[in-house]
Amino acid sequence: MLETIRSFFDPPISADPAGNRQKIVWIVRLRWLALVAQLLSVVPAVEFRILEPSQFLAFGGVIAALASFNAVTWLALRKERAVRSRQILLQLGADIAALSSLLALTGGGWNPMVPILLVHTVLGAMLLEGQLSLLFFGLLVACLLSLQSFPHVPSGLEASLVPRRILFPAQLLVAVVFWITTSWLSRGMTAMQTHFAFLSERKTRIDRLRAVGALAAGLSHEFATPLNTAMLRLRRLARKEGLQDHPDLKSAAEALDRCEEVLRHMSGAQLRPERLNLDPVNVGELVERVCSSVANVHEGAIIHTKIDRRGPQRALLPEVAFSQALLNLIDNALQAGKGEPIEVIVRNQTARIDVVVLDRGDGWPDVVRSHLGEPFVTTKPDGVGLGLYYVHSLSEAVGAEFTLEDRAEGGAAARISLPVVPSEAEAPE
Repeated sequence: MLETIRSFFDPPISADPAGNRQKIVWIVRLRWLALVAQLLSVVPAVEFRILEPSQFLAFGGVIAALASFNAVTWLALRKERAVRSRQILLQLGADIAALSSLLALTGGGWNPMVPILLVHTVLGAMLLEGQLSLLFFGLLVACLLSLQSFPHVPSGLEASLVPRRILFPAQLLVAVVFWITTSWLSRGMTAMQTHFAFLSERKTRIDRLRAVGALAAGLSHEFATPLNTAMLRLRRLARKEGLQDHPDLKSAAEALDRCEEVLRHMSGAQLRPERLNLDPVNVGELVERVCSSVANVHEGAIIHTKIDRRGPQRALLPEVAFSQALLNLIDNALQAGKGEPIEVIVRNQTARIDVVVLDRGDGWPDVVRSHLGEPFVTTKPDGVGLGLYYVHSLSEAVGAEFTLEDRAEGGAAARISLPVVPSEAEAPE
């Protein structure tokens, strides 16, 4: 029972930052409570001569109309239809219109219950955003102004009227403070909610990748020995029978070599932060060495390097693993560029240092971009789909950011953004 009552007052917070349906459900629940409170207030209002008998019919009619509207809204929520933000504006607008009518019948702006109307400033700022929130605030100010322009002042309040030039500015100031404060808090809560949903999705994704990594490591270990045995036996059989040039044996040998290559990639793609030895590495010098070695191996490959020498150049890296990651990106760029020169840029960004590999190809395929960080995703007929996965895994392991971008002038860019460590001369004593 207690849990049911508590859930009745739960605020409209969900994993969906919009959550419009849940917001309206919350409004409907609160409105039922407000209607009950209005009915209970009739007796003391009559006792203190705030509600006059001549206004009973109009007062009851407003409450009945609002109750009917609430019932229709409740029934409509049972249908699975999309709920938009403007429907929330309609719900809150109906509330302030009905409450303003009740207050107008019982003293208008001089009714001591007017602060209840200001509570809707908080609701509007919390449940609406942008132009809808501003529109609702404008409607609320119009209601406050109308309460002082067209009120029915009962005899119980005639002796305590405050001048309009004092009453309206005071109520307007309170409404503005409520609206600004709640808007700021609501925006902060929405941002935190969105960020929490993003982190939850990222954690789920990392857990899936770890499971894939564990499976890949196990497969690599289990298949390595049988594949090596098969390759040795096949070569021995070919030499013994003089069948080195037989097409079937050649095809079988190529297939086994391919399996060995896949397993080697799978084994190398398993990167865990606790197993990496991180050392301060001069990123610019390491990039120059890797690019020089690639140019020596790939005949005709043209690699332009641009190294920014300003500021700190060192980052905590596993040198061999990072070199392999950079080789993967350069190989991708050379294949995508189809003989065109590629660029490798090292750019200092004060607290970070970017390593960017650029080509003049067709840009990144949508499937690769949308599944970045997942293994076995490739558009190449002979690709394994572990090169970018390796780079992504290494980047996460060392606290770097790995992004894929298309160049405005054509081509693709792969960026690794590394956190730098200060040089010995800049390190604090």
